[in-house]
Amino acid sequence: MGCEAGGRGEHVRRAIGAEGFGNHRPGRRLSCACSLIFARSPVPFAIDRSPHTVGAAPVTATVDLAAIRHNAGVLQERAGGADVMAIIKADAYGHGVRPVAQAAYEAGIRHYGVARLPEGVHLREAGHGGRILVLGAPAPTQLPRYAEYDLDLTVSSADVAAAVVRHASPEAPLRVHVTVDTGMGRLGLAPDDVPAVMTRLADASGVRLAGLWTHFATADAPGSSFAQTQLDRFRAVVGAVDVDVEHVHAANTGGLLTIGAPTHEFDASLVRSGIALYGLAATPELSARLDLRPAMRLAARVTHLKTVPAGTPISYGAQWEAPRRTRIATLGIGYGDGYPRRCSGRASVRIGGASCPIVGTICMDMCMVDLGPPNEAPATRVDRGDEAVLFGPAGPTAYDVAQWSDTIPYEILCGVSPRVPRRHVNCTDENGTDDMRAPSRLTRPTASGG
Repeated sequence: MGCEAGGRGEHVRRAIGAEGFGNHRPGRRLSCACSLIFARSPVPFAIDRSPHTVGAAPVTATVDLAAIRHNAGVLQERAGGADVMAIIKADAYGHGVRPVAQAAYEAGIRHYGVARLPEGVHLREAGHGGRILVLGAPAPTQLPRYAEYDLDLTVSSADVAAAVVRHASPEAPLRVHVTVDTGMGRLGLAPDDVPAVMTRLADASGVRLAGLWTHFATADAPGSSFAQTQLDRFRAVVGAVDVDVEHVHAANTGGLLTIGAPTHEFDASLVRSGIALYGLAATPELSARLDLRPAMRLAARVTHLKTVPAGTPISYGAQWEAPRRTRIATLGIGYGDGYPRRCSGRASVRIGGASCPIVGTICMDMCMVDLGPPNEAPATRVDRGDEAVLFGPAGPTAYDVAQWSDTIPYEILCGVSPRVPRRHVNCTDENGTDDMRAPSRLTRPTASGG
């Protein structure tokens, strides 16, 4: 059951209420996900993600919202009393931002981070009422929309601070988080410039100092001396600021899981976490030790089967030839779906109860798998329409795919194409296995949730 997108503008804050999804005024029609099972992502073209289409799709990304809630609980426990900001940029790392945001809300999270203004607007128009920080640097022309949609913005330079002072007013207030470059070299004020900028913002009418933050470059490396250097620099900045600020936050996922929020030695009321919300950490070992549960499972169907004689070339460039008479399965997934072409000749999939190699060059829409001798398992157990798992909790994992393609798991998750249907379910069992059973319907949280 769905509904059309409704109006936006100055009524958005009143329409969504202070907390949660769905607190909109009577008569206002807000877009909503299809029972929050087959959710639409913000893509520039229409994709049919009805249950019928998902079931027939050659490739599907199944996202376990129970795993999202579990991971949110792990992070909140690890935060040691600080609030957790769930980073849900890039369509929640490819998992589907609306259902992930609601799952995190149901787990008790009330702060969210996105990268760009349209991502925050998208959440507000979906009826989301948590605090939303846009982490990227704003253009001055965008500032009225931050006020219109009640979004927190990042002040990363003196120029942005000056624009905020010019645009803010009691009628259109702006909530700002000032970011400090302590060593990332990406965004942020120089540490020595922070006190003056904070004072100027504090004195401005219509500006609320909602946060002061920095970002660690190496916190996912346990014992990193540079992470400690950044932390020391940030402590000095916090000590030099002589104005009230609502939140101080420094820990990202790496900092939260390796440094730990309680060791900051300043009042860190907020910690940010992205990749761990989706069940991954810096290493598979750390993820397992913390009991994080991977939330996404990417699987493709067998669209064609054939037996080929020894010497038969497979795929573009004829770079692979069958070493024997063998059974070849064609899967309905390729680099157009976000599965890296660089995995050609390196990767394997789980199919027919076995691990089988991808052979030949991965194509835009398809890839081929060697099932082995046609009269032996697993070839005898695989039929057209069967699923092959490209990555998931039971393996291969996103870590494996990242290693095969010389990248990081973040890129693997975010790289799953918008044309791949997302199927949102609630089914992680007590052991965290990827038994993706039939989904149950989510209910909308009420404002009394906190």
